[in-house]
Amino acid sequence: MEGTDSIWVIIRELHRAAQLQRRAVAASPLGPVALGLLNLAAQAPVSPSDAAKELQVPPQSITRAVADLMAAGLVRRVGNAADGRSYSIKLTEAGQQARADFRRQLSADFSRLLTDWDPREIETFAGQLSRLVSALAADAATGPAAARTANPWRQAEQ
Repeated sequence: MEGTDSIWVIIRELHRAAQLQRRAVAASPLGPVALGLLNLAAQAPVSPSDAAKELQVPPQSITRAVADLMAAGLVRRVGNAADGRSYSIKLTEAGQQARADFRRQLSADFSRLLTDWDPREIETFAGQLSRLVSALAADAATGPAAARTANPWRQAEQ
C-alpha cells in the first residue's frame, strides 16, 4: 500500500491524541469512568453492566463511579419494573448541567487550538476523522483483534 509513512504518522498521532485526552480526563475532578458514565447516561438511562462493557472497565469501577456521581447529585438510580434487582443510571438536572459545562469547556479549549484553521478545514477533518474512527470501531468488532485467543502466558499451568 502506498503512503506507508503517512499511515504510521496517522497511527502515531492518534496514539498521542489518545494520551493527551486521557491526561485531560484524568485531571477532571470526576475522573475518566465517571465522565464516561455521564456521557453514556446523557444518551439514555444505562445499566451498570452495559456501561462497564461500553467503557471497557470492570463492573466495580462503574459501581464506584455511580456512588461518587450520586453523592455529587449528578445521577440517580432508576429501578427496573420487570426485575427489582436491576437498575439503570440516569442523569439528574445537575448531571446534565455538569456534562454540558464539561463539553462547553472542552469545546472552548479545542476552538482555541483551531483558531488558525479555516472552518472548511475543520469540517473536512471532522468528517475524515469520524470516518476513520467508524472504520476502526467496525474492524475492532469483527476484525482479527476480535478473534484473539486468550493470552497463553496467563493460562493456569496444566
